[in-house]
Amino acid sequence: MIWFLVPLAILILAWLWPLLWYAAVQGRVECTIVSERRECEAGEGVPVEIDVINRSFVPLPFAEVHIRLPEALSFHPSVARPDLCVITRFWIKSRARIRVQVYGVRRGPQILSDVSVVGHEGFGLAVRPLASAANAIWLAIRPARRVSHAHLPYRMLQGLRATPRALVEDETWIRGVRPYQYGDPVRHIDWRATARLGDLVVKQFFPATNCHLLVLLNAQVSEPHWLRHHPEAFEALCEQLSTWADGLHRGGAEVLFATNASVSLRQLKSAPNHITPNALRSLLAHAHPYAAPLRRFI
Repeated sequence: MIWFLVPLAILILAWLWPLLWYAAVQGRVECTIVSERRECEAGEGVPVEIDVINRSFVPLPFAEVHIRLPEALSFHPSVARPDLCVITRFWIKSRARIRVQVYGVRRGPQILSDVSVVGHEGFGLAVRPLASAANAIWLAIRPARRVSHAHLPYRMLQGLRATPRALVEDETWIRGVRPYQYGDPVRHIDWRATARLGDLVVKQFFPATNCHLLVLLNAQVSEPHWLRHHPEAFEALCEQLSTWADGLHRGGAEVLFATNASVSLRQLKSAPNHITPNALRSLLAHAHPYAAPLRRFI
C-alpha cells in the first residue's frame, strides 16, 4: 500500500510544483533598460544593458529574455535583425546584466521598450511570463552624412546678373585652413601647412559678402495635411538639409534654422537661431513629421 502512495505523491508534487513555483516568483522579477547614449550615427553601435533582478526566494532555472527593436534599429550593422533572445538562469535574490549592441538603420527618434522575460520551473511543465521592461529609452539616429559637390540651392543678384552661389570668396583674405576634400581647387592647397601638419589641407577664405541664411524645414509633408503623412519625403528633406548645411558652413555662411517639426526630448527656441552643422544634425535626429493643419514655425 505504501509503495502505491509513492508514485501518487510524485504525480501530485509534479502537478503542484509549477503552481507553487510561479506563485513564489510572480511579481518578484524586475526588468529595466539602461543606455548611456541618446544619439548615434547610422550604422554606429550603441551599448544597451538589460538588467533583470530575481527578488524571490526560489531560483529561476530557466529564463528567456526577449528583445524586440523598432524597425529603425537592428542588432547587426548592415542586416535587419530586430529580434534577440538570451537564455539564462537566476539564483535566489540574484541579478543578471545582459549587454548588447544596437545599431541605427535610418534617421529618426526611436523608443526601445519591448523587452520581456519568460521562464519555467526547470522541467518545462509551465512556461509563464515573468516580467517586462519597466522603463523605455530613447535613441535618436542622426541623418546620414553625405558629401555633395552640386551647387547649393540658393541664388544671389550681383548687379543684374544672378549667380548660383551667394557667397563669393575673397582669395586675398585667408580665414584658416581645413582638411582637403575631393573637388577642392588645387590652387587653394596650402603647401606650407600641409608640410607642417602632415595632411593635405586647403585655405579657407572670408566671403566678400557676409551672408546670413535662414533655413525653414516644413514637417507637414502630407497632402492633405490632416489625413496622413509621408515619412519618406521628410527623410529626404532631413538628409538634403544636413548636406546643404555642411556646404553653407564651409562657404562661410551663418545659418539660422527654424522648423515646425515635432522634436522629441529637445528644446526649440521660439525664434530662429544660429546653428552649426553638427548641432543641426543632432536636432534632426530627434525630429519627425506629423499630419496636422498648418501652424506657425516655432
